[in-house]
Amino acid sequence: MKTSNKLVVAVMAGLLATTSMGGLAAYAAGTEATAPAATPYATQKELIKTADEAVTTLTHVRSARLALLDNKIDVAKADVAEATKSLTQGEADLKALRVADTEKPGAKPEYLPFDMSMTLTDTFKPTEENQAALAKAKGLMKSGDKDAAIDVLRTASVDVEISAALLPESLSMESLKKASQLIDSKNYFDANLALKSIEDGVIVRTFGIDAIPAQGGVE
Repeated sequence: MKTSNKLVVAVMAGLLATTSMGGLAAYAAGTEATAPAATPYATQKELIKTADEAVTTLTHVRSARLALLDNKIDVAKADVAEATKSLTQGEADLKALRVADTEKPGAKPEYLPFDMSMTLTDTFKPTEENQAALAKAKGLMKSGDKDAAIDVLRTASVDVEISAALLPESLSMESLKKASQLIDSKNYFDANLALKSIEDGVIVRTFGIDAIPAQGGVE
């Protein structure tokens, strides 16, 4: 398991670039802190940690599909094996990264976050105060203290939304097993469909910094 803050640092730079103070005198009054709305799912204060293993899995799934189309069966087999290995070798670590579908109240944490972005909401009103908070958060991101950066934005009531791409872990494993069996039985068409179902299973969920879904495994 390996997580990186490069993407988030880049996003923070983008946030700063799009919040110029020029011509925004009307917003000088600032924004008042409001209590976060209750969510129908468990939340955490920390920024979501992503799973590189999920990226590796999807990379090999795509490669396997292309190999099947090119009739490179041995390559497809190897890619399916590597995709499976990515989700099984570090299973204990991946368990701590799982999240539930935030649009399904009561759902179990069975998705692996693998990509993430941050954007300012349409209701964001730039002020000198929250501009300073964005700059401070960017510095914290660069130093690797992502959770402190999020806390700075939260305390300053900066209207930020986080979007995360999520891979369904169990369903992906089932599809990989099915694809492997279909390849062995020379049913390459259905094997490709099984692999495609993994890509189709990816969902994207968006939430505020006060509604970050809790990460943790299921027994």
